[in-house]
Order: sequence, then structure tokens, then C-alpha cells
Amino acid sequence: MVFGIIMGTGVGGGIVIDGKIWNGRHGIAGEWGHNFLDESGGPCYCGKTGCVETVISGPATERYYKSLTGNAIKLKEIAARHRAGSDEAATKTIARLSHFFGKGVSVIANMLDPDVIVVGGGVGNMDALYTEGLASLGQFIFNNGVEVPLLKPRLGDSAGVFGAAALVAG
Repeated sequence: MVFGIIMGTGVGGGIVIDGKIWNGRHGIAGEWGHNFLDESGGPCYCGKTGCVETVISGPATERYYKSLTGNAIKLKEIAARHRAGSDEAATKTIARLSHFFGKGVSVIANMLDPDVIVVGGGVGNMDALYTEGLASLGQFIFNNGVEVPLLKPRLGDSAGVFGAAALVAG
């Protein structure tokens, strides 16, 4: 079983079992982005509050940084400032993202126990998810340790395009 996460402007997911997409009874299997994560995310366009998407998407992470500093900058710049150690608010922002990423992914790991979790999308390119986020997952997962691999897609940012082409061709 593979759980695929997409983290960018929005947050979502999908499930593949034995090489086949699992849609579920209502066609929303894997819809991870609209599960409750934390009130701090605020209202979501879906009508709920605190959805995963409102807490750890790219725009949500940028909004959090802006709430600390009053400055609106892109996530890539926030990540660069965090890596450089030059901006305390950037480090706090990436720490928050990593914390909630681990907390959110723990629900997937605990419920589905997938063989692998693939994390795509623009936010999914952030190295902190595979270090600090993985450590956070270890704090929230039911097991004593994290055994499920968190991987970036082999096809990089083109993975979604190739997946869509495969669905049309299939």
C-alpha cells in the first residue's frame, strides 16, 4: 500500500493498493487535506475549521510567517532563511510546519500502516519534512519508532502530470 500526499497550494492524498487506486465508496479515499488538524488553521473553504490544508499548505505556512513578522514572503524564502539560521520567525515557521506535518501524517500511519508514503508538491520538496517532520511523526505515531519510509516522488514535480497521463491512457 502506498499513500501519496500532495502538499502545495492545497493538501490532499490518495491510496494505491496492489497497484490500483482505491477510490472508496464515495470517491474520496485518501482525502487527507480536509481532516481536522488544529484550530490555529482557521476556517477552510470547505466550511470546516482547522483542516490539514489550512495548517500546512504553502499559503497557510506563508500566512503563519506573515502573522509573526508582518512580512509576506514565499515559502522558498522562508525555508532559505531557516536553513541559513538568519531569521527566528522563519525557523519558528518551519518548526510549526514540521510539527503539524508529523502530527497529520501520524493519523495516516496509524490508520493505514502503509508500506510507503510519497510526499509530492511544492511544500513536499522541503528537506525539513524528511528530517524535522519525520522526527515529529515519531512523536505522534503509535509505534515505538517510524518504519514507514517518507519519500519524494521519483519524477519530482512532474509526477502529477505523468500520473494524469497514465489515468487517461489506462
